[in-house]
Amino acid sequence: MSLTFYHVQQLSRDLSQYLNQSLADEEISMSHWAVIFQLHHHGAMTQTDLKNRLNIEAPPLSRTLRKLEQLGYIHKSSGMDKRTNDISLSEKGEKRFPIWQEAIKEAEGRLRSGLGEEGERILDRQVRELTRIIREERGGGF
Repeated sequence: MSLTFYHVQQLSRDLSQYLNQSLADEEISMSHWAVIFQLHHHGAMTQTDLKNRLNIEAPPLSRTLRKLEQLGYIHKSSGMDKRTNDISLSEKGEKRFPIWQEAIKEAEGRLRSGLGEEGERILDRQVRELTRIIREERGGGF
């Protein structure tokens, strides 16, 4: 029995905790950052769109959105379909985005420097290939 996927799962947890530490002086965590990143790069979207893009269940996404709204980093407005809300970054969220992005970039840079260029290329290729295989096995959707 191989422990490779156990190690991958542990790596995922360790990476998340490591990157959360890079945001320790901020009011957000990586789960918040994932939402903020999507909204910054893709503009306003519905909660369903976010759920699909981030591949997470509705309850944790709702908690994340509630917290971001309380902090004033996002706002919701009625969409074209009155049953949905369009979620977008607030002005406060847009202003903080570069600060959060830099904190993450610095933390990722420290990890990348430990791998070296070739190690980073190999890791990137393997992660992308494993992601492709998983999506194929699951029937193409995330």
